[in-house]
Amino acid sequence: MLNEKDLEKFLKEKNIDFELIEFKESVITSESAANKTNGIVVKSILLICDYEPIICILLGKDKIDFEKIKKELNCKEVRLAKAKEVKEISGYDIGAVPPFGHKQKIRTIIDSKVDSLGEDEEIYCGGGSHYHLLKIRKADLIKAIENAEIKDISQ
Repeated sequence: MLNEKDLEKFLKEKNIDFELIEFKESVITSESAANKTNGIVVKSILLICDYEPIICILLGKDKIDFEKIKKELNCKEVRLAKAKEVKEISGYDIGAVPPFGHKQKIRTIIDSKVDSLGEDEEIYCGGGSHYHLLKIRKADLIKAIENAEIKDISQ
């Protein structure tokens, strides 16, 4: 299983500026992350679209619009990945999934609301464990994700 050390290694190899912040209590929900950081939180949600994994990156306060996903990705069946699938596909526990640096290459969709943030906006996202958050500039987040697609996928 992957953890915050693997995420740190991935980012260093990509030469990306970041900060991993450790907390005494778990930060597995976007609400708990927002309460601890008082900043912009972005979550990474693993979906299964017609049997293919997709990582969706959206603002922590937003919800995925499954109908938009179906339309944007031209798929018939969309569901949230089960905890076991999240671990098998991404390598991370549910609630700790970063937007990149996964066990395998996963098609990644960034919600247009995240893309519209300022380039230097600092955001917080999954840090590889239940006790870490990754603090990164929006421009670096986009840079770290190869072939990310920008689409309107939130409600």
